[in-house]
Amino acid sequence: MIKRILSAVLAVTMLGSIATLMASAKEAEAKTYNYVCLGDSIAAGYGLTAPGTAVDPALILSEDLIANPVQTAYAQVFGERLAAMGAEKGYTTKATNIASTAYRAEDVAKTIYQQGYKGEVAAHILESFVGEGTSEALVPYHDIYRKYIDDADMVSIQLGGNDIVMGIIYPMIKSDNPILNDTATAVALLLFGKTPEFAIGAGAKLIIRDKDKITSAHVAEAVKFFSAIKKDAEKYVENSANNVESVVSAVQDVNPDADIALIGMYNPYGNSLEYQGQVRDACTVMKNMFVRAVDEAVDINIEVGDVEIVPVQEAEQKSEDLKQVSFSLQKYLVNNSYFKEMQKERLKALLTIAADELAYPIQYLTAGKNVDPQMRLLNEKLQVIAENHGATYVNVYDISNECNTDPHPTVEGHKEIADRLEAAMADTILEKMSAVDPEPEKEVLLGDVDGDGEVTVMDALAMQKYVSDKPVKDFVVEAADINGDGVVDTNDTILIQKYTAGKTVKYPIGEPING
Repeated sequence: MIKRILSAVLAVTMLGSIATLMASAKEAEAKTYNYVCLGDSIAAGYGLTAPGTAVDPALILSEDLIANPVQTAYAQVFGERLAAMGAEKGYTTKATNIASTAYRAEDVAKTIYQQGYKGEVAAHILESFVGEGTSEALVPYHDIYRKYIDDADMVSIQLGGNDIVMGIIYPMIKSDNPILNDTATAVALLLFGKTPEFAIGAGAKLIIRDKDKITSAHVAEAVKFFSAIKKDAEKYVENSANNVESVVSAVQDVNPDADIALIGMYNPYGNSLEYQGQVRDACTVMKNMFVRAVDEAVDINIEVGDVEIVPVQEAEQKSEDLKQVSFSLQKYLVNNSYFKEMQKERLKALLTIAADELAYPIQYLTAGKNVDPQMRLLNEKLQVIAENHGATYVNVYDISNECNTDPHPTVEGHKEIADRLEAAMADTILEKMSAVDPEPEKEVLLGDVDGDGEVTVMDALAMQKYVSDKPVKDFVVEAADINGDGVVDTNDTILIQKYTAGKTVKYPIGEPING
C-alpha cells in the first residue's frame, strides 16, 4: 500500500515537473525581438535584383514582397546580424522590410495615420513609367504599416531624399508645360537607374511628340522654374526634415516602446575627384532636352554654332530676353527670313546657356557634387531630430558607391549600411534582450496574512501572534487591517476568526485588496 502511495506521489511530482518544464519552454519561445524597416526605394533594395527590363521586385510593397524581400537589401542583412544577437540571448528575431518605393516621408506619415491613403507621387510614377493602370497594384499600406510597427521592438527609418527630389520632379511631371513635363520624365528615368543615353533618348521622343505644343513662353517658364530650384534649395531641405520628423513622431505615437534608428542620407556620387565627370550626367540630360525643345519649337535643325550671347545671371532677365525673341519672331516671321533665322539661332544659343547654368541644380539636389551641401544639411537636421526624439542617428553619408548615375546603393553599399546600423544599435538591442522582465505583482487577499493564497485558521493563528508582539515569519501586514481603521489589532484578529469559523463578516475577507 505504501509503495502504491509513493508511486502515485512520484507520478504526480513528475507530471508537475514536466508541466513546469513545458511552461518554461513556452515562455522561452515567447521571447521575440521584432525589427521593422521603414523607408523608400533605397531601403526596399530597388535596383539590386531586377533582371534586364523586368519590373523590379522592390517596386511595389505587398505581403508577398514582405514574405520574400530583397535579400541583399540592408534590412535583411541587418536581420541576419540581429538573429545572431538573439541566439546569444535566447531570442527569436524577425526582420520585416516595409519600405515603399517612391514614397516620401510625407506619404509614410500619412499612411501610418490614415486608413485609405496611398502615395500620390508613387501612383503617378507607376502610371507614367510602368504603364497605365499599374497604380491599381498600389494599395493603401495603413494596415500593413500598423500591423508591423505596433509590434516592433526596433524601427529603422531612412527617408527624406524623395521629399527633396519629388518636390522638384513631381510638379514638373504634373505640369502642362511640355518642356518641364518631358524633361522631368528623362531625369526621373535617370534617377530610376537608367543610363543618360537611355534617358535622353526617351526624353527626345517625348519632345518630338509634343513639338507642336512648345512655345517660347514654355521655354521662359522652364528657365524660371529651374532658377527657382537653386534659390529654394534650403526650403526643400527644411520641408524634407519636417516630414521625416513627422514619421518619427508617428512611430513613437503608435509604439512608444520601440527603439528608433534614424538613418541619414548618403552621397551616391562619392567624394573623390574620379566621380566629377558623373555629376554632369543629369545636366547633359537636361541640356539635351532644352536644346531639343528649342529645335522642335522653331522647327529647325541647326547647331548653335558661334552665336555669341552674353550670359546673364538672373532668370528674370533670361525670361525677358526670351519674350523679346518671341515678340521678334512673331513680328518678322513673314517678311524677314534672315532675321527669323538669326533669332532662332539666338534662341537656341540662349537656351543652351540656360541649360548649362540652370540644369545643374537638379543634379546638385538629387545626388550632389562632391560636398553635396543639401544632403549634408538634411543630415545635420536629421541628427537634431534624432536627439530631440531619443532616437539613434546612423551616419551612412560616405558608404561605397559605383561610378554611375543610379542613386541607389550597391550590394556592398547595403552591407555597409547594415554594418553601421549594427554598430549604432547593438548595445541598445542587447540591453533590451538582457533585461529581466519584472515579476508580476502578487495578488494580496484581505486576511491572507501568511500569503499562501487563501484565508484559513492558519491566518487567524498568525494574527494572534502578531498582535501579541510575537515573531511571525513572512507576515503580510497589508492584508491584516481587516476593518480598515489603520491599525492591526485584536479587532482584526476576531474578524478573521469569525470568517474562518464560517460566520458572516461585513468586510471583504478573501477578496483582492490591490486590484
